[in-house]
Amino acid sequence: MTFPTRVLRGLGEIAHSYDAFILDLWGCLHDGIAVYPAALDCLHRLQAAGKKSIILSNAPRRAREVAARIAEMGIGPDLYAGLYCSGEETWRAITANEIPALRDRGKRVHAIMAARDRAMVDDAGLVEARPEEADYVLAIGIETGSETVAQFEPDLRVALKRGLPLICANPDLVVHRGGVEEICAGSIAQRYAEMGGDVTWFGKPYPAVYRRILGDFALKPERVLCVGDSLRTDVAGGRGIGAGTLFTVGGIHHAEILVDNRIELARLAALCRKLGETPDHAIAHLAW
Repeated sequence: MTFPTRVLRGLGEIAHSYDAFILDLWGCLHDGIAVYPAALDCLHRLQAAGKKSIILSNAPRRAREVAARIAEMGIGPDLYAGLYCSGEETWRAITANEIPALRDRGKRVHAIMAARDRAMVDDAGLVEARPEEADYVLAIGIETGSETVAQFEPDLRVALKRGLPLICANPDLVVHRGGVEEICAGSIAQRYAEMGGDVTWFGKPYPAVYRRILGDFALKPERVLCVGDSLRTDVAGGRGIGAGTLFTVGGIHHAEILVDNRIELARLAALCRKLGETPDHAIAHLAW
């Protein structure tokens, strides 16, 4: 059977087929340190074509912080119609008391996070506590980038014994910062789930944030292209709402699929079979 994914040389080949583009950040528009010049060019081209670029990131922090950071990289607010992130969705749900697992629980939280992510706790009026005293666990991120999941297991065992729910503000498992892999909150939350813990997830690929975007911009899913470097979040999330999908291979899966910076189709097909997600389109790196 012919592999159904179409490999593109540039987004310009299919841009006319869509009205809006839901774009990932890390591994798609930047590498955690600097913007990809060709991806930035795509944003300018989409803008010139009258298309809507909407950023959807699993960044575990407030949207205003994400906007400020990418502006420093050169992705100004004039280049996108909206910015959504898993951290903002988490904060919104906590402050609005919309999370069933947190009903009748207090504001003492064992926060797994970097110091730079304090706004997630402070803005929600939460009080940090050890897992022995917390009402729940909030997995946001890590401090140095060199941490391992095993380092968090002692606290997770305490939380599990006490029956604490865990709220995950970033479902991503790993990310590459300047080419170096580090774990994300999703890896910690996944381990807690494997241990038998109760986990609530926010962000991609879960449908709530996609529904918000479609509603905010009155978009038809079939006229939307979801673009990103993760099969399990970007592609799965796009497919889940009936949108088109474009897999940017040069992100977290680059070592598995790219050979001399070109897509090796057999490797791509093997990864799709392994993860159970097949994108409509694939491109080595986002470019026009």
